[in-house]
Amino acid sequence: MTQNVIQQRVELARKGAYPKVIGRMASGWLVVADTQPVEGYCILLADPAVPSVNDLQGQQRLDYLQDVVRVGDALLEVTGAARINYETWCNQAPSLHTHIVPRYVTEPQAQRLLPLCVAYNIAQAREFNLAEDAAFMQKMRNVLGIGPVKENTVSGGLTLYGIKNCDTVRKARNWLEEHDVAYIFHDYKLAGVTAQQLEAWAAQVGWEKLLNKAGTTFRKLPDADKADLTEKRAIALMVAHPTLIKRPVLETQQGLQVGFKPELYAAALGKN
Repeated sequence: MTQNVIQQRVELARKGAYPKVIGRMASGWLVVADTQPVEGYCILLADPAVPSVNDLQGQQRLDYLQDVVRVGDALLEVTGAARINYETWCNQAPSLHTHIVPRYVTEPQAQRLLPLCVAYNIAQAREFNLAEDAAFMQKMRNVLGIGPVKENTVSGGLTLYGIKNCDTVRKARNWLEEHDVAYIFHDYKLAGVTAQQLEAWAAQVGWEKLLNKAGTTFRKLPDADKADLTEKRAIALMVAHPTLIKRPVLETQQGLQVGFKPELYAAALGKN
């Protein structure tokens, strides 16, 4: 699965390798835009990545919409802007992200009344510069109470992969929370999973252990897809149909746990 530019930037943000990150919010990563036609132009990148806000459900949807407005409130405080524009397109890069744009009374009238991309030549505007933008970024962190933390710092290196409404995944999440284990949850039905990730997992536990042949998704596949499976073909199927992946998959710095058994989680995480 080829990642679009938004997905790539989310991956970099998780690794602490994206210098434009202001900080981690409940629903994603707040970053400074590549160029600054107006000062304080930011973008919220949803994490996990989903195609649109309509693909978020329940609390995830509420978290994202609330974070967008929280950023707007912070920009009003930090920049002294007259108002905030919010733009969520996702046409060229179909992963949810929202442009959050301060607008100022000092802008020329002809430009101030237009959307940012119409009023200004975005590509020709001042480029992000860490030295120049650092003070603004720190003010935003202070107001929002966030920081550019690595995923490892938040979760101790633990990521739980699965599907939110799966009973077994729910049991695993409840167990982790009951035992005060911090983790990041990646819903691969919403956010997908890459072939590279599956290849790395297969190298550790074997592709046969990852492929769920007992589920409805596998049974409904054409017979031709199920015959003569190899690692390459199995991984291609799992990328195309993430519900084929056994769940949950717990990724730790020490290795993988596929499926959920309390005693195995306890042993792997030192919770005996």
